[in-house]
Amino acid sequence: MQNPSSALTILKFFAPAPTSVLEALRHKPLGNAVILKFLQNSPKSVTGYHIAGNAETATMLVINNRWNDFDRETYPTATSTALISSDNPTFTQALVEILPRHETLVFKLANEMDRDVVAQQFPLERQRALLSYSTRNHVAGDESIAINWNSRQAPFELFAAQGHSQRWLAPLIDNGRAFTCAFEENGKALSACFAFQIDDKIWEIGGVYTLPQARRRKLAKSVVSAATAELVQSNRLPRYQAEDTNKPSIQLAESLGMTRCLTLTHYLSTASVK
Repeated sequence: MQNPSSALTILKFFAPAPTSVLEALRHKPLGNAVILKFLQNSPKSVTGYHIAGNAETATMLVINNRWNDFDRETYPTATSTALISSDNPTFTQALVEILPRHETLVFKLANEMDRDVVAQQFPLERQRALLSYSTRNHVAGDESIAINWNSRQAPFELFAAQGHSQRWLAPLIDNGRAFTCAFEENGKALSACFAFQIDDKIWEIGGVYTLPQARRRKLAKSVVSAATAELVQSNRLPRYQAEDTNKPSIQLAESLGMTRCLTLTHYLSTASVK
C-alpha cells in the first residue's frame, strides 16, 4: 500500500518566502510567530518546505545552527533546528521524512500531534518549553517610562546583559522596526526592554533587564506594560515570551492581562549511531 505522504507535493523554498507561504502562516499569526520571525529576520539560515491541500497547510523550516546563536549555544551538538507548523499529521510525516538521520537535530513543536508524528521517526528528549503571551486589550501605560524610537537614546548596556547586541538592535530602531522602553533615575537607565517587528503587525517584547540594585521595585512590569500599551494603541500585536519554568515572567504577563497563544516545546534528537 502506498504511503499517503509520498503522494504529496512539497514546495522547497529559501527566504524570502513565497507569498503563498506567508499568507498561509499569517492566517494564524501568533501561532506561527516563531516561524515568521526566522523567515523575516534570519533569512540566510533558513531552508523551508511547504505543503498545501484541501484547505490545510504545513510548513517546516530547517535552520542551520551556524547562523542561529541561541540554538548553537544551547544545543552545541545539534547541526540544525526544525520548526514545524501543521494542520495535518500526514503533511507532518511527509515533511519529517526529508530530514537527515545522521545528524543531531533540535525540534521545536507546538502541539502533541506533531510530536507524536516526529517521535515515530526520531528519538525525542524534551529540553524546555517557551510560552508566548499576547493581548489585544488596552493596557495602561506608565508615564514614568521613557519610550524611544531613536537608537542614540537606547540603553544598550542593559540589553547587552541579556545577550542582545547594539549592532543588531540599532539598525532596527533607526528603520522604525523597534523601540525601547526605559525607567531612568538621574539620567541613568535602571530597567529597560525593547520591542521589535517580527512580521507585519506582530512585534516581540524582549531584552527585559533591571540592574541588581533596582530590583524588587516592579520596574520590569512597568517597562513591559509601557511597551505593550504602545503596541496595542498602534494596532499592533505584542508577543511576550517566557520559559515555562520562569514563574516571575509568566506572572508578569498574566498581570498585564495577556493570555498564552503558543507553547513551543524544544526536543533534542541525537543522531543515530547505526
